[in-house]
Amino acid sequence: MDLPDWIRWIFFVFAALQLLFTYRAAHLARRAEPGRRTDPWLEVADHAVGVVLSFGLALGALSVLVVAAPVLLAVLSWQGIRSALARRAAPTAPAPGAGAAPGDG
Repeated sequence: MDLPDWIRWIFFVFAALQLLFTYRAAHLARRAEPGRRTDPWLEVADHAVGVVLSFGLALGALSVLVVAAPVLLAVLSWQGIRSALARRAAPTAPAPGAGAAPGDG
């Protein structure tokens, strides 16, 4: 893959920024309580694969793109599915006026 040098440098800078985000996400994932660790570790995986993808693009390695893109797609899909299931399972607040009023009884 033939990329201009200025685009390669943009990918290198982007990869370095994602590496910082990966470190921050890993730090937060290690501090997460036992029942809530999957989402933070998915975020770490998202950033880590993003680093690999950015370095692969910066180096012009098409094989890295072919391998890392499906992994990133799987991680992002898993995050989306977990988010949708969490929203579905979240209890909804009762409508105003529904239920027992204070002083009834």
